[in-house]
Amino acid sequence: MRHLIILTTLLLTACGSPPPPAPPPPAPAPKLVFQLGADVAAMGLRSLDIQLTNQGTAPAQINGYADIRILDHNRQPIDAHIGHGTAGVATVEGFDAPPQPITLEPGHTVHAGLLWRNLVTQTDRKATQGAYLDIAPAPGQAFQTVEPDGGIDLGNTTTLGLSAWKTITP
Repeated sequence: MRHLIILTTLLLTACGSPPPPAPPPPAPAPKLVFQLGADVAAMGLRSLDIQLTNQGTAPAQINGYADIRILDHNRQPIDAHIGHGTAGVATVEGFDAPPQPITLEPGHTVHAGLLWRNLVTQTDRKATQGAYLDIAPAPGQAFQTVEPDGGIDLGNTTTLGLSAWKTITP
């Protein structure tokens, strides 16, 4: 009799509730890839075009500024100040424009500019040379390491300006 009660309880429990629904498949993640454009140099002023392309199959929301770290030849961070906009480095038209939300469709690219001076103002302090950039689309996101042609020759000011992400229309 005892076995019959246990068997009945097990059968009723097994048949009583449907299995939970399967979780929905994950949404496809955007695959964001960085490339660097040409380094433009004139009279000690440098600028670098940073390109972020969505190589995935889903749109990505982009807004604000990239997160950037400058690394030396050993891939160790260099102590540098990267401000939003021109950060007092120079006056460049459009560089201080505020960020705008952008839906980055698959296959499309957004741009940001990095601006600095190769300026030596202190003869007792060695000039700083960066070799790599760690770049993330925004603070808190994953970094990718890229190597700019010729590096980042900061002099000894170690101050850079960074523009907000923007689309460039031909």
